[in-house]
Amino acid sequence: AAGKIEMLKWIFTWPLSFVLYFTVPNCNKPHLEKWFMVTFASSTLWIAAFSYMMVWMVTIIGYTLGIPDVIMGITFLAAGTSVPDCMASLIVARQGMGDMAVSNSIGSNVFDILIGLGLPWALQTLAVNYGS
Repeated sequence: AAGKIEMLKWIFTWPLSFVLYFTVPNCNKPHLEKWFMVTFASSTLWIAAFSYMMVWMVTIIGYTLGIPDVIMGITFLAAGTSVPDCMASLIVARQGMGDMAVSNSIGSNVFDILIGLGLPWALQTLAVNYGS
């Protein structure tokens, strides 16, 4: 049964792995070491695309179920960004690096508050003219 599950997982993830293989250079290979900035930029673009699709799908689900976008964003998207951080902290803590787990959890929350909230609010404040 475990072999069939692994085969299904491979079948579902193969198209994405195929596209990522050709669009994100593997800078661990010796002949591609100097391509690290291209790897960084293409990875950032893929993260932006996946984030857009995630927000779009959450918006559609919320509209279908009659749940406002604000509630969907606060619950699903916040949980979706916090769970991977929690898993990373658990893995690092199990490896005996508790200080890394604590700094990861605190650092990700500080980043979310300062950049995730602060940057959009600053941009809106700069872009919106309330007097007109």
